[in-house]
Parts: sequence; C-alpha cells; structure tokens
Amino acid sequence: MLATGSLILLGMHSPVLRAEETPETSFQQFLENAARNMADANRRDSLQPETPPATHSTPVSSKNDTLVLPPEPSEVTTAVQTVAPWWESIAFSGLLQTPDQVSFDLPTVLTDTLETSPRISSVSRRTSIAYEKIVQQNAVFDPTLLLEGGYGRVNDPVGSTLTTGGPDRLIQNSVIASGGFRKLTRRGAVVDLTQELGTLDSNSLFFEPNPQGNSRVSLSITQPLLATSGEVYNTRLVTQASIDSRIAWQEMRSEVESHLVDTFQAFWRLYERRCHLVQQRSLIERGEQIARIVDGRADLDSGPLQRIKVQRRLANDRDRQIEIEAELQRLQVRLRTLVGSPELTAMKQSVELIPLANPEIPKEDIDLKDAIVRGLEYRPDIQAATQELASAGLGINVTRNELKPQLDAVFDAYLSGLRGNNRFFQAFGDQFTEGPGLTATLQYSLPYGRRAARSRVREARYRYQQRSEELRQSLLVARREIETALIQADANFRLRESKAITLQAAIREEEIAMRRWELLAGDGGPTALVLEDLLETQKRRTESEQLFVTAQVSSIISLIELQKAMGTLLMTEGVEPSRCGNTSQIDILQMEPVEIDQLHAPTQVTERSRQVVGESLIGEAGLIELKDSAVDDAASTMERME
Repeated sequence: MLATGSLILLGMHSPVLRAEETPETSFQQFLENAARNMADANRRDSLQPETPPATHSTPVSSKNDTLVLPPEPSEVTTAVQTVAPWWESIAFSGLLQTPDQVSFDLPTVLTDTLETSPRISSVSRRTSIAYEKIVQQNAVFDPTLLLEGGYGRVNDPVGSTLTTGGPDRLIQNSVIASGGFRKLTRRGAVVDLTQELGTLDSNSLFFEPNPQGNSRVSLSITQPLLATSGEVYNTRLVTQASIDSRIAWQEMRSEVESHLVDTFQAFWRLYERRCHLVQQRSLIERGEQIARIVDGRADLDSGPLQRIKVQRRLANDRDRQIEIEAELQRLQVRLRTLVGSPELTAMKQSVELIPLANPEIPKEDIDLKDAIVRGLEYRPDIQAATQELASAGLGINVTRNELKPQLDAVFDAYLSGLRGNNRFFQAFGDQFTEGPGLTATLQYSLPYGRRAARSRVREARYRYQQRSEELRQSLLVARREIETALIQADANFRLRESKAITLQAAIREEEIAMRRWELLAGDGGPTALVLEDLLETQKRRTESEQLFVTAQVSSIISLIELQKAMGTLLMTEGVEPSRCGNTSQIDILQMEPVEIDQLHAPTQVTERSRQVVGESLIGEAGLIELKDSAVDDAASTMERME
C-alpha cells in the first residue's frame, strides 16, 4: 500500500525534462500531473466511484478536501427503521458454548413468576392472614354453647342445731347438669340463657323433700346504654380488621408490581448484555482481521508499531468481553432467583438462558393529566393511605363513645321447679307452671374528670390529622413519580432515535476509515496515525451499537416504570389478584391485558374495584363515620392534584 504523501511525490517527480521542451511547458505538465494525482487520492478517500482521468488540466475543488459522509435522514423517526439489528439473530442463539440452552419469551417469564415466585406467594399468604383476622374478630359475635356437669359432697361440722336439727355434721350430696347459650350482640348486649337440672339429698332434718330433684332456667341481659354501646363501637375490631385487610391487599399489589418490575428489568438487561456480547465479539473479530493483515505485511510495509497497537487494542477488547460475559452470567442467576421456578433452580448453572425479545416497541403518547388521574385512582400506596385515614376516623368514633359515662341496664329472670325423690324431669315441667322471678337494675359509673378518656380523644384526633397529612404527602409523591417517569420515558424514546443516528454515522465512519487504511501504509510520521484512527472508529462503532441497544432497553424499562408509577402495571400485563368467594385464599390470575388508553378513572367505586380492594368476609359493612375537617382538606387536595 502507498501513503498519500507517496502518491503526491510520485506525481511531482514523474515528468522528465527533454532537451526540446521549454521550462514553461515542463512546469505546466508538472502542475497538471500533481492536480490529477491529488484528485484521484481524494476520490479514493471519499469512496466515490472511480472516473477516467481527465485529459486536460482541472482545478482542485475545495469540497474534495473533506470526507463526505452520507446524508442524514430527513426525519428522525426513520433512523431506527434504517438501523439493521444484525446482532439480534446471533443473540437469540447460544453464546456461552454450553451444552444446554433454554429459550423463553416475556409472557413465559410472567406466567412462571406468578406461579412459582416465593416472594409473590409470600405476600399473597400475608394478605390471606389479614383476611383471617376478619373472621376471628367477627367470630366474637357467634353464640357460645355452655355445658357443665358435676357431683358435689358437703361434709361440714355444724355449730348450730338450727342447721341440721340434730346431726353434728351437715352431709349433702348433689349432682348438677347445666347447659345454655351466651351471645354478644353487635350493639354490646350480653345475653345468657341457662337451664339447670340436678338432684340433692341432705341429712338435715329440715330438708324437705329429701331427696329432691330441682330445675331452673334463667335469662340474664346486660345492655350498655351510653359508653361501649352501639354497633360502631362493638364492631370496631371487625371493622379495623377489614381495613387492615384492604391495606394488606394494596401492599400485596405494590409488592407484586415491584417484583414484576425487577423481573422484567432482569429479562431486558439479560437481552441487552447478550447483544453487547455479540457486538463486542464482532469488534474483536474485526480487530483480529486487521491484525492478520498487519502480520502478513510485516515484510512489506507494516512495522512493529502497528502490530503493538493492534495487539494492545485486542487485549483491551478481550478484557471487556470477559466483563460482559461475567455480567451476563450474573444476570442469569438473578433472573432465575426472581422467577423462582423449580425447573430453573434445578438446572445447572452452566445452562444458558436465551431471552427472545422484541425491543422495537412504539412510543405511546400519554397525557400528563390523564396519567396523574390514573395514578390517583389505581396507585396502591394512595389506596392504602386512604384506608389508613379511615382507620383513624374509626378511632375518633370509638374514643368519643368511651368519653360517655358508663350506664348499663341489667335484667335477670328465672323459672324454677322442685320435686322429691330426685324427680328432676317433673321439676323441669313444673318450672313453667309458675310465674318467673325478675330483677332489673341500672349500673352507673363515671371516672372523676375523665382525663384518660379525654386524652384518648385528643390522641385520636392527632392521629387522624397525621393520616390526613400522610395522604396529602402520598398524593404529592404520586404526582412527582408520575411526572418523573413520564419525562424519563419521553427522554429515553428520543434518546433511542438519537442513538440510531449516531450509529449510522459510526458505521459510515468505520467504512471510510477502513478504506483509507487499506489504501495507505507506512510505519512512522503522520501516516502512522491512520491505523490508530481505524481502531478508534471500530471501537466507536461498537460503543454506538451498544448504546443503541441500551437506549432500546431503557425505553422499554421506562414504560414499565411509568405503568408502575400510575399503578396500572398489573392491569396492562393482565395480572389480577382475586379471592375465591368469601374465602381468604388469594390467587394471582392472568387475564386479558388492558390497554392504557382503555383505563378510565371512575368517579366512584365500581363493583369490580370493590372486589379488588377486598370485600368483607362478614355480612355487615364496617360503619365508619368520619367527622373532621381533615376529610375536606384531603378531598380538596385530591381535586387540586387532578
């Protein structure tokens, strides 16, 4: 190969002066030859088609002194379409020289993650535990069956003849059996209904009849009239458990979304690193090709400096390849852990995971206002903060009730029968032939000053105000995250277009540098930098390819982050947690995905959303009366956010 300087020098020394030529003619021929040689060199440098040499002198145009790049696309949107992803087909094949490979797409990863991930199973069980708390608290109002039976013997010394009428010891034998029901009503009343049957014999001379059978049925009702009365107070634990279950439901949604985001990111990052590995190996192959050419021309025009430069660059490129391969293997381990599939876990670490992905996802135009409205409606943290506010409102109602005096109405009634010779069955029938015995009382108590009750009311109000401010903070955080995610998504999509244009220029730059190096040679002087420039352009092209793939993956991940910020990731992926009937078992189902533009923010809770947040396992709905100005503050805050 000949350097540019050599071409010009040959053109300058090619004319030979003959005796018959004048000096003026020889100098004119010299200028024509020099201009022609410079034009030929510039045409070869710019990779323009060769044309026959001109037969007459032509001036050297200034536009031939610079490298001509291909014209830029008229529209930026065409840049991604013109980039040929040659690395994809190679990335979908085996890269790690392992005997076993497993290929899978994103829906397969989603299905396996929902079915086998320990984290998702754990949060669903935790939510089931919260629903079981509702059953436990509601079971307090179930009737309780009471049964009792026993034998008793009294053998006491007598200090008065009036006790036994003569014997110095009182000896009595009794057998008793009782049964009944006890129930706590939702308004606080305690109802006891008991039936007793028994026999009794005594050595007392005054005991008549002896032996005897007795029967007694009694009814006792205790009803609070002021403090601790009412359905709101007495069902407070059930209502609180129902609120806690809704909070647990929203926390489950949030954790499932976070786990799916981590899984999707691992999937796409694995695809990204595989593409990077293919591109890095291509860079090494191109460098090795140059090294072979340099070594083959060692006796012609390649010096030791060129060989050292090539070997140094290849060593750096191989180091980078080792780093990419190690990172690829780490991502495989991470993806296995996130999916949690026993089949993947049982596989050897040498098994290669090949994600089948399509990174060409079109940009979706999402309006900021619509995104915020969807976020306020669907974000789990906002739903959970709303339930926390409801819990604080329940605390206010409960403490207000406890501030009242304690006034209880107690009512007791009974029927009894008695027969001799242990005939307790006849006594059971006799108890309904006579009138009942009745007792009705009122019990009143009021702590002096009621300081503890007043303090609990103030504490409940402070807690309600705290929950209100936390809800406002959640609204502000939601808006910030949605706006940030939307800005990042738009920037990543625009960056993807820009990286596509940069890649086109880098490919063209490498082609020109390669062609120039093929035409030039030498080891020293300015021309020795041509090889260095070629190696740099090859590296820049590979970096541009890797940055383009990174921009593609980042644009997809930014869309996933945006959906998570709006709280719509599960719906857009077709994932729906559900409970089977009124049981506490929770299943993570895969439904038809919902498009983002089909998600509307309803103004009131629909039947579907009522089931999603977790309908109560009890028949009655929790009664919560929120009477505080903080409710209006939270509502006005949501209106301003929208």
